[in-house]
Amino acid sequence: MVPYEVRRRPTPQEPRVQAWRTRIAPEEIVRLIGQWAEQYGSPPTALDWDAARARRLGHGWRAQRFAAGGWPTARIVRGAFGTFNAAVEQAGFVPRPAPVRISANLAGPESIVEAIREWLRRYGDVPSLADWDPGRARRLKQDWRAARYYDGDWPNMRSVINHFGSLRAAVTASGLLPRAPSSQGQDRRDERTVNKQALVRHAASRRLPGLRDLSASLRRLAVARRAADPVATHAALLDLASAALAWAEAPHIDL
Repeated sequence: MVPYEVRRRPTPQEPRVQAWRTRIAPEEIVRLIGQWAEQYGSPPTALDWDAARARRLGHGWRAQRFAAGGWPTARIVRGAFGTFNAAVEQAGFVPRPAPVRISANLAGPESIVEAIREWLRRYGDVPSLADWDPGRARRLKQDWRAARYYDGDWPNMRSVINHFGSLRAAVTASGLLPRAPSSQGQDRRDERTVNKQALVRHAASRRLPGLRDLSASLRRLAVARRAADPVATHAALLDLASAALAWAEAPHIDL
C-alpha cells in the first residue's frame, strides 16, 4: 500500500523562468521594459516587478500580471542598473515621478483635507480610522491597510485629531460625507456616489476647461486601462468626469 503523501502544490508565484532571471543581460532587461510598455501602455514600476511587495500592498492583480509573463524581478533590474528607474531611462522612457513627500506628523489642515480628497479619488471612499492608523489596522488583522498607508504619504490620525478633533470632522471640512457608523450595503454605495460627485464638482472648479484638457484625461484613462490598474483607472475616470464638467460649464464652449 502506497502511503499518503503531502505534496507541495506549485504556485503561480514561482514561474519556471525564474532560473534564468538571475543571468539576464542588461540589454535583455531593456528589451523587456519596452515589451511591457507596449503591452500595458506604460513602462513598469518597481512594484510591477516585485510580486511579494505587490501582494503585501493588496495589489494582487500586479502579482498575477507579473507571474503571467517572463519578467525579471525588480531586484535583478537593480543589480544590473543600480536603480529601477535607471533601467527605465535606459529603455528610453521617463520614469514615473516619486510622490512629493510631506511630514505626516506635521501636515496642516489644508494638507489633510487634500489628502482626504486624494484618497477618495484613488480608492473610491473616504478614509476610515484604520486606513490612516497602521497600528489599528494590524490589531484588526488588516495588514493590507497598513501596507497601503505606507505605500503613499498620508497624514496620520494624530495629526487629523490635532487639527480637526476627529476624522469625521476632517471629512466634513473637505466637503464630503463622513462614514455613517451604521451604514452598510446600499447606504454605503449611496454615500460613496454622493462623495464622488462632490469631488468631481470640486475638481472641475479648479480646471481650465477645454478640449486639450479633456483629451489628456482620455489618454490617461486609456493608459490606466491598458495597464489593468484599477486604482489608476478609478482616478482617471473621476479626472475625466471633472474635465468634462469643467468644459460643459465654461461660459463660452468652443465646439
